[in-house]
Amino acid sequence: MFTKEVIEQLQYYVYRLIDPRTGQTFYVGKGKGNRVFAHVNDALKDFDGESFIDAEEDDVSAKIKQIRDIKNDGLEVIHVIQRYGMTEKEAFEVEAALMDCFPGLTNIQNGHAYDRGVNSSEVIQRNLSCEEFTDQPDLKYCIIKISDSWLNECGSVYETVRKYWKVNLKRIQQVPYVLASCNGIVKEVFEVESWYEAPDVPGRCMFDGKTAPENIRDLFVNKKLPKNYMKKGMASPVLYHD
Repeated sequence: MFTKEVIEQLQYYVYRLIDPRTGQTFYVGKGKGNRVFAHVNDALKDFDGESFIDAEEDDVSAKIKQIRDIKNDGLEVIHVIQRYGMTEKEAFEVEAALMDCFPGLTNIQNGHAYDRGVNSSEVIQRNLSCEEFTDQPDLKYCIIKISDSWLNECGSVYETVRKYWKVNLKRIQQVPYVLASCNGIVKEVFEVESWYEAPDVPGRCMFDGKTAPENIRDLFVNKKLPKNYMKKGMASPVLYHD
């Protein structure tokens, strides 16, 4: 743990958690004080201070599982401070840029302003040329944010967006449409047939569905999320418009 004197000099900082078995960074974060150490303490259930588990995170999260696997192998997570002495605003930007450099991270949430992250010039030209979609007051839907790495792993937008989400099942069962958003652009819209608890991942939910009708797709597909869905504090991967 950092001493009080060190904490005062660190101010806000950005850090990495590294798996000593592979040398690979598996988590990037920002914070102040002793936040860098809180992930391990949370995962091992011996932390008596402030918790830093993400709101969408639980005991099956990839980060927690990896920390426990490292401990079970008799090793310790390596904590690296990437940059310190920053304001919170500066730390947000550094964290987001660093996350772009390490694909396959266990972070639940995307980095700050992730839609401005690394992309080819062609993709940037296309994305910045897109118009924002207009919220439809008479239509219930939720937006689920997916990443390029998840999409590449799952192979299709549908398989990427349909599971596994930590949501209120009763609430989301009332939402008939799912907008799959990647890098701030709606890739597809699905009409939900049923939401249910995932049988293989406790505490997570998934849905079965089909591609939405064309008149619904035309409202959203290949359009940017409106700015009200990109504000600070809306980093959750599941956002509701109901």
